[in-house]
Amino acid sequence: MLMRIPVLALIAILITATDDPPAATPPPVGEFLVIPLRLHVLTAEDLPEVDCKLTDDDLKRILGKVNKVWHQAGVHWGLESIVREPAARQERFRVARELSGKSGVPLGAFRSLMPEKTRAETGLNVYYIHKFSVNGVYLGDRIAFVQETAKLREVKGGIDEPIPRVTAHELGHALGLPHRQAMTNLLASGTTGTTLNTAEVETARATAKTVPGVMTHMEIQTRAETEESPARRAALARWLEEITN
Repeated sequence: MLMRIPVLALIAILITATDDPPAATPPPVGEFLVIPLRLHVLTAEDLPEVDCKLTDDDLKRILGKVNKVWHQAGVHWGLESIVREPAARQERFRVARELSGKSGVPLGAFRSLMPEKTRAETGLNVYYIHKFSVNGVYLGDRIAFVQETAKLREVKGGIDEPIPRVTAHELGHALGLPHRQAMTNLLASGTTGTTLNTAEVETARATAKTVPGVMTHMEIQTRAETEESPARRAALARWLEEITN
């Protein structure tokens, strides 16, 4: 039996599927949460799909745009460090690639490329590679992989560059957010959308507070005043400045 849907209701459904209202105004600066973020660039001379060519300037630009996206939620990703390193267990990855054939390497296999010794114990880790079957993936345990060759469908009001959006999207999964159908939403698959609704902001902030190493704006101010290490003090001061700019 076919169910008749009123025209206005159908229009509402279509709008919901393609658009999403922006979140409420960002919280006051004093309520911002800062999560340390370590960015890893994996290299592999004999694995072109892994060998990433992003520069430090690329990564700083990418993170700047990621933080503009997450500003709406009062969440800031503080660059803890950039690590350039050969991918780990490359032979194991080659075997997985050969066994997978035309079906493609399972996404879980990319985790084997992650060098364990350089993984940050606090905050999150994002690993950049050249190319795989998806734009990015969150693998749990505060680990995400993003490809430098990401491609997205443009939507109204969307971001102007794919990699920052993919990075911000995967960080959203790390903060407990599921995929969305609304095309302009940050959690939509494969679009340039960046919006978050109020409920998503609440969920992301609640999860952010559980991430090891997260600090409030006030905690960073206090540590910046008492930190003995000049390098660490400079990093804290930079994060504070980034939030207000």
